[in-house]
Amino acid sequence: MTSTARFVFVLIPFVAMGGCKKGAQPAPEGAATASAAEAPAASAAATETGSALLDACQFKMTAPEPHEWKTKWDGAHVRTVSANPSGVSSSYWANDHELDIAKKQGTVSALSVTCASGNKVEPEIIVRIEQAGSGLAEVPLAPGSYPIVANAGPGKGKPGEFTAHPLLFAKAMFAGKSGTLKLDRFDAQGVSGSFVIEGVEMLTGNRRVHVEGTFDMPCRKGLLQSACKSDKAEGPK
Repeated sequence: MTSTARFVFVLIPFVAMGGCKKGAQPAPEGAATASAAEAPAASAAATETGSALLDACQFKMTAPEPHEWKTKWDGAHVRTVSANPSGVSSSYWANDHELDIAKKQGTVSALSVTCASGNKVEPEIIVRIEQAGSGLAEVPLAPGSYPIVANAGPGKGKPGEFTAHPLLFAKAMFAGKSGTLKLDRFDAQGVSGSFVIEGVEMLTGNRRVHVEGTFDMPCRKGLLQSACKSDKAEGPK
């Protein structure tokens, strides 16, 4: 007997049994499709995060369009950055050797804050607030308030100021022109605070942007941040 014949022989009893069931109702149209879609999504979430997601940023836009976002911080060691890209970095979280390297390379940065929706959210937004200059003295590891200014260009920023350049929204690029970054907590474990940004579209200069919100994120112990004291991030396995 060929393999095809055996397959038909095994299949016939199951078909007959299905035909003998009384009162069986067909699944509502679309029900099977929805279940199939939900299963991969749940599996992907478990695979991509590998660790609990923490609330990261909550912010809103009033111009050029009204929108609101809530983003997550992913503590997984191996993660898809495009899914949950919100995070913070600082040379304060580097050890002495890492800080010496950053000084030699001219890459010392007191703080960088990224609040981003991820590429699976529409409309997508990326707000990156970075120290305008290089240095730690003007931005101590402590609460404080700092101006957000227009980007003066490479090497021209003042260490006590911050920029929001560029700000990406719905595939358009905006330049932050003014605003305020307020740090309520800035220590060896992370940073929390708020921001207000005013700017214009870079291509035309016609569309205005206004974004404001809050953030609360731990540092991530790892390369160039080995002195981070937070235990929220998952370590290498």
